[in-house]
Amino acid sequence: MKFKTEIFMLLLAILLYIVSAFCYFYEPQDLLPVINYPYRDYAIPLAVAASALLVIAAILYSKRR
Repeated sequence: MKFKTEIFMLLLAILLYIVSAFCYFYEPQDLLPVINYPYRDYAIPLAVAASALLVIAAILYSKRR
């Protein structure tokens, strides 16, 4: 049962890294030069959350062994 939790956490971390990369590099195709990267503020918190999930999953896996 714990193995499913660890796999779920790893998959969620990968998904959060992908969303974080999208938020970091997204640039709308508008002519407004003021708002170039509107979602960049969300990229770092999402990457931190993904890193935390990876660390927690690694700790849970190491304690299981």
